[in-house]
Amino acid sequence: MLETEGDREAQRRIERARRQIAITLDLSNLQLSGLAEVIASLTHLQRLNLSNNQLRELPEALASLTQLQVLYLQNNQLRELPEALASLTQLQVLYLQNNQLTELPEALASFTQLVRLDLSNNQLTELPEALASLTQLRLLNLHNNQLRELPEALASLTHLQELNLSNNQLRELPEALASLTQWQELNLSNNQLRELPEALASLTQLQGIYLSNNPLNPDLAAAYEQGTGAVLQYLRAKAEAEITLNEAKLILIGEGEVGKSCLLGALRDDEWLESRPTTHGIEIKPVIVTHPDSGTEISLNGWDFGGQPVYRSTHQLFFSAPAVYLVVWKPREGPQQGFVKEWITLIKHRAPDAKVLVVATHGGPGQRQPDIDRQEIQDRFGSDTVLDFFHVDSKPDLLNSCTGLAELKQKIASVAASLPEMGRSVPAKWQRVREILQTNDKAYLPYNDVLAICDRHGIDKEQAELFLRISHRLGYLIHYDYDPTLRDIVILKPDWLAKAISFVLDDETTRRRNGLVDFEHLGELWSNPPFPGEDGYKKELHPIFLKLMERFDLSYQVVLDPAKPSNTSLIAQLVRDTRPELPNWGEQPEAGDRQQVQICRIVDERGQLAVAEGLFYQLIVRLHKYSLGRCNYEKSIHWQRGLMLDNDYNGRALLEYVNTDVKITVRAAYPERFLSYLTEEIKWLVENFWEGLRCNVMVPCISPCGMNAPGNGLFEVEKLIESKKKNRHEYPCPISGCGEWQNIDRLLNNAPTAQPPSPEIGIQQLQNIVKEELKIIRKDLVIVDRRGQERFESLSQDQRKILSQIDEEFASLMQMLSDEAKDGPRLFSFKPVDPSFFDRPKWISTKLQITLWCEHSRQPLPALNPHDKKKGVYELEVSREWFTKAAPYLKILTGTLSLVLPVAASATKLMLDEATYKGIEEELDLGQKSIESTLKGSDLTTNLSSESNFLDRQQGESAIMAKGSILRELHALLKAKDPGFGGLVRVQNRRREFLWVHEQFVDEY
Repeated sequence: MLETEGDREAQRRIERARRQIAITLDLSNLQLSGLAEVIASLTHLQRLNLSNNQLRELPEALASLTQLQVLYLQNNQLRELPEALASLTQLQVLYLQNNQLTELPEALASFTQLVRLDLSNNQLTELPEALASLTQLRLLNLHNNQLRELPEALASLTHLQELNLSNNQLRELPEALASLTQWQELNLSNNQLRELPEALASLTQLQGIYLSNNPLNPDLAAAYEQGTGAVLQYLRAKAEAEITLNEAKLILIGEGEVGKSCLLGALRDDEWLESRPTTHGIEIKPVIVTHPDSGTEISLNGWDFGGQPVYRSTHQLFFSAPAVYLVVWKPREGPQQGFVKEWITLIKHRAPDAKVLVVATHGGPGQRQPDIDRQEIQDRFGSDTVLDFFHVDSKPDLLNSCTGLAELKQKIASVAASLPEMGRSVPAKWQRVREILQTNDKAYLPYNDVLAICDRHGIDKEQAELFLRISHRLGYLIHYDYDPTLRDIVILKPDWLAKAISFVLDDETTRRRNGLVDFEHLGELWSNPPFPGEDGYKKELHPIFLKLMERFDLSYQVVLDPAKPSNTSLIAQLVRDTRPELPNWGEQPEAGDRQQVQICRIVDERGQLAVAEGLFYQLIVRLHKYSLGRCNYEKSIHWQRGLMLDNDYNGRALLEYVNTDVKITVRAAYPERFLSYLTEEIKWLVENFWEGLRCNVMVPCISPCGMNAPGNGLFEVEKLIESKKKNRHEYPCPISGCGEWQNIDRLLNNAPTAQPPSPEIGIQQLQNIVKEELKIIRKDLVIVDRRGQERFESLSQDQRKILSQIDEEFASLMQMLSDEAKDGPRLFSFKPVDPSFFDRPKWISTKLQITLWCEHSRQPLPALNPHDKKKGVYELEVSREWFTKAAPYLKILTGTLSLVLPVAASATKLMLDEATYKGIEEELDLGQKSIESTLKGSDLTTNLSSESNFLDRQQGESAIMAKGSILRELHALLKAKDPGFGGLVRVQNRRREFLWVHEQFVDEY
């Protein structure tokens, strides 16, 4: 084999290490395909780095390096490890990620001193029993392998603190894992898990569980959304006693007057009624079916949906698994008039795994028989979605039999039994309480009454709160625990609420006013329903209905007269259908502004263009805080297919449908921030509310254009990024007949979210550039406040750009730890308590003063609690090891807060006074200096720890896990001091992300 320059350089380094009796040798990034036997002479070596080479095998000579403690072998092409490695008994750190290992040798049993083992991104299908010998192991990374099961041997790793098993094929976990009492972090994302062993609830040290992208039992999935503490609490409840559930929804949808209510009555064996009233909203009634083979009784909640077109958007709120869907139509009106395909499309977009039965009604002698193209429907939607077709006469004949009903009922039973959620186990006492609430004849109960019912069944207040949050998430009931108007009521019957909403949507007066309705008129509708036979609602419930409509993104309160309190709401579904004139929006942006455009292309699972039914109604409500009319409704610009927004210094935006695409245009000094936010908001809403749809972010073509029409060709951002990674600089225009190749970098200028910068680099650069300018901006804003002028209008374009960039950095920080926010706050500043801290470069442990911040106002709690400045301020003892491990995250955090501070809370109109500002500035400065001082004084062991963490952070899931581990440890320390986190309230924004905010800002959520 020819000797390469890399081989020669390796020999030089080996020879130098031999002469110097070195304990460290770095042979990384030399493109080595083999190692010289002479390396065996380096018997004093303690640390060897062979990463980022092309090694396919390791030489036996490595067996001579018996003093080796750290061995880096990541990013090679190793297929196996030699048994000779068994002699490396002093090994403490072994990195083997990004190789091609398919199995591990028994020699592994010799590594009894091993503390960190990284085997991520290999091809392991099983783990050897030899793993049981690694009793000192603290970190084991098996991310992205092909493991289907775990050996009982893992139970021997009693010192294990972090285990990453994400991106494997695990279907269950062994109960023996409960013996790992030191566990702190467990990553199980991207597996095939439905349940977790109840025994895991006994792991009191467990601070973080990652379970995303698993087909979890719905109750467990809902608990996971609430955080690690909720998962453990759920498992504890289940460990006491569990019960098997055989229940699901039976959802009947279709146009009005096609016989849905009659069919539901027939399925229930109700007495036939010649004249049934039209369904307004939803009606829910139980249906019991029996599986024909097993004899299992299945309880179905039959949801009968009103068929009027105006209800379609609101009906989607209640489409959820597990469910069997019946699409009902009348043969005499034909499938086209019954909109059969449209209804199946609506289901498929909202619940992509739904099981649908198509049912023709009103048949019988002399009636038209079903005429529908079954093959075309199954070809279009899939035979795994549309399972069968039925023809049923809901009216009993002379023998009291309904034609086709028995066959339909039998099929419903077999489909329900096949649902993956059927037969799931849940905590027994939770189910008992659920059944009591479901069978209660009242539509709602006071919150304290529900707590009392829970208490009588052995559920304490803390667990009851979790039970309510999970039941709310799964649609069993409705309860918003932090909303002042809604927290004291638990709605037991969602159909009761849907009916109240339907009265508003059907109201002619509200429709004529393009959705505007005052509270008095709503009260009249709810007290005296416009439909015969419907009962009115008590007056004290009216504010609750209105608040719930706001929670469901159906309405928001508007300001008609800035000088008077508002009592008028906008029902977004009823806004005008024509586009109004757009103010201050010419062909080109104003001087000093730039324009950026992105397109959200909505497609179904086949990649076909699709419509997200009711998208813009929801956007009008969700984004109303940016409405041009937020202070005066007359200035609002919105219609059924578009809206205009203004976000102060972040610019003005126009959102509109172009066919089925959503086009977003932003004009600002720095349009990237607002464009990024709006794109993320639309993408999240489409992909989370309509689970069967996805949103591809596109950018328009630019000049020069081969067809002299720049802007018509659309490029998918993801594909542009992939091409750029492959060192391609241009991409062909997708428009037929245009041969132009566009520059990828110029196209991506319209995609601010395409390549997020490294947080450390972005913050450092911004600090260097804008430090002095921020002080000027702060002074300008304080002057504007004193004069009572409109904010931001007096700022220059450069100043607005700086503020937008700071918003961008802050959003990036918050997104980095969105999962950890489930269990505690993310924002805090710190400083050493001991003034002599900087005179002790080799400190072992120290006390830090930790100050919590509000994540809404971006202010520290002492600034928001002027009468109790110690609230949210703590002294914590931390070790040097923890502080060094936390340093990279603390640096990002402190740097971001230093940027935010000069203009903190500018959007909430609560600017800090000068004395408070200076005090916080000093604390942030001391925090930054303490990080630098500690890292400067670190010895070799600490550096190794830092480097190990750095390597972890480079690996996707591990990056999140590393920072998350730091924050979870801090949460544990803070909870020991103050479980209430200084009075911060955990809320959820419209993306269901958790934030910790001061109590005065709770109403914002």
